[in-house]
Amino acid sequence: MVGRMGGAGMISANGILDAAERCFAQAGVRKTTVEDVAARAGVSRITVYRQLGNRDDLVRAVLLRVTDRFLGRARTKLPTAPDLATAVADLIVSTVVAARRDNSLLLLYGSEETGASGRPLPGTTEPLIERFGAVIEELAAALPGALRDDVSVADAGEWVLRIVVSLLTLEPTTRSGDTDLRRFIETFAVAPLVHAGR
Repeated sequence: MVGRMGGAGMISANGILDAAERCFAQAGVRKTTVEDVAARAGVSRITVYRQLGNRDDLVRAVLLRVTDRFLGRARTKLPTAPDLATAVADLIVSTVVAARRDNSLLLLYGSEETGASGRPLPGTTEPLIERFGAVIEELAAALPGALRDDVSVADAGEWVLRIVVSLLTLEPTTRSGDTDLRRFIETFAVAPLVHAGR
């Protein structure tokens, strides 16, 4: 999709998303308006609405794009794990660590938009389950080990998302160190998904 930029040029939806991402990083999602994004992108407010929809649509688009970028990087590293169980644990740990470092990613999983509700931004749950499920499916095809027979890829994607959200929205505990976090994830998050001893 293409819109006018200051009457002299054109800007893509990606250009508007770039501007929105910068606005969110600078002022936070709650304080950023469509007008702020339009001004940063050098387009009219109407252009933002035409290309991406309302403010909630804009927030969803940015936050899913941030997740896609993160999962794209993870996809290059995770297949080096020795087995599926380790790769799934790595996926959860790396998502939590990345979200704690990247405010844009953190907003998706337990945001100022949704408060302390422990839910991703409305409209993102199904796309997130699909994204995590796709990564797990790729890992299961590439690595030794297998999902339990009674666990579908969609189930695994949803479980991983639920674990990530809970780890990001609950206050850290005494087990928040890297070693303890990994042991906790391997024991309680990965074991129900992957056949033991594989």
